[in-house]
Amino acid sequence: MISCVRRVPEEVKKLVDAGGSLLVKGMAGSGKTSFVLSLLEEFSGGTPVYVSTRLSRDAFFKFFPWAEKVLGEGGFIDARAPIIPPREGRLPLKYASAPEFVESVYFKLKDSAGPRIAVLDSLDALKFTLNISYDDIQLEKLLLEMGEATSSSMVFVSETEGAIPLDYVVDGVVTLRWRLAGNFLLREISIEKIRGERIAFPVSCFTLRGGTFTLIKPHSYELGEKTGPPPVRKIGRKVPTNIDELDEELGGGLGRGEVTMVETGFGVGTSYRWIVIPLVLNAVMQGCPAVFIPSAGFTRLDVENSFKPFLRDEATLRRHIHIVQFAGSREEGVHVLDGTNAFDDAEKILGIASQASKELSSKDIVIFVGTDVLEHIYGSDEAVKMLSRIIASSRANGYTLILTVKSGQMRKEALSNMADVHLKLERINNVTMLQGVNPPTRIYALTVDESEGYFKTRLIPIE
Repeated sequence: MISCVRRVPEEVKKLVDAGGSLLVKGMAGSGKTSFVLSLLEEFSGGTPVYVSTRLSRDAFFKFFPWAEKVLGEGGFIDARAPIIPPREGRLPLKYASAPEFVESVYFKLKDSAGPRIAVLDSLDALKFTLNISYDDIQLEKLLLEMGEATSSSMVFVSETEGAIPLDYVVDGVVTLRWRLAGNFLLREISIEKIRGERIAFPVSCFTLRGGTFTLIKPHSYELGEKTGPPPVRKIGRKVPTNIDELDEELGGGLGRGEVTMVETGFGVGTSYRWIVIPLVLNAVMQGCPAVFIPSAGFTRLDVENSFKPFLRDEATLRRHIHIVQFAGSREEGVHVLDGTNAFDDAEKILGIASQASKELSSKDIVIFVGTDVLEHIYGSDEAVKMLSRIIASSRANGYTLILTVKSGQMRKEALSNMADVHLKLERINNVTMLQGVNPPTRIYALTVDESEGYFKTRLIPIE
């Protein structure tokens, strides 16, 4: 599945909106503060209160400038100092004890417009300041009682991943983690408990791009019959993929005559098409032909349906999109090979590309090859020899050649050695993720949307 993005998990937002209590756990750098601030931003009206035990107001808004609008003038409490600023008509209050601290937060919430939400970041630091044992949860219980008395949702932030006594008291528990995938970060959030709610996806990926928490959720996308095409990006020294983030990583697109290998891991299925379609469509809309040898699971009809919404009529589709298959009937735009001789069939494929180029008076051609089909028809060794011939001709003529390779294919290494660009797609937490092997890139979540009025593939960087 591809992905869509939203600020926070819907189950968590519903819990907090309903006045439930939440525990947010995770080690340093996991994104806890960004998560709770995004939760405050999503909170449905009312008054947010953020209690900081580590940063002053000035330092906090230096790191999270966008949060100043969320918290307003009075929503930030600096709990580092020995004295909390006095409420009008009251003496300054030292929080040398837990009840005194709770009282200060109580009046802050009680005098605010509802609904209310209070974030304590972090619980560990506060208990250390108040000299309270970590296993003693009387302070947390006191805060929860205060939350109930003021109709407020209490959110605790803890610098731990393991089980703690508070897990059994609060209504919801989430844990944020990060891990390395090669030299790049992958961030995950686990919803471990939501009282009274079914959890659709217990583990999801997220990004902290721009200093804000953004959830990456599984999503299915299908092209609509009236889907608009993206703006054309002119072919020049490079052939644009028409995916902004990928073109930036590749210095403007794919080099003429270069070979691009798209490796697909288990469970990715045909999600690679959302990488291929924008590139091919961008070329076709500039009068270039494309030759497809579809991979297993991506049929001739799938190829045709990928371009029908964007091309004016059936005749235009047939002139620009040429499909090579090993069974079925011959008709305009469809070429059937018998699969008996790999070298001869390679020449036929190159002949189809050359003829299409002449008919459209275009020197730019895109060739897409599902290598799993060739391996099935000819065997591994003959398929590699066949591809070597197609690659040599593509380099000599400046064609754009894209190979899809499944991770389990026997000759993946041989094909990788012949490729100039190697992209890898993997399914992580039910979302298709892309990472460049050559050139090496960060991890991106693959998403497709029509929010700007046309079909657009976007890559969301995991930061």
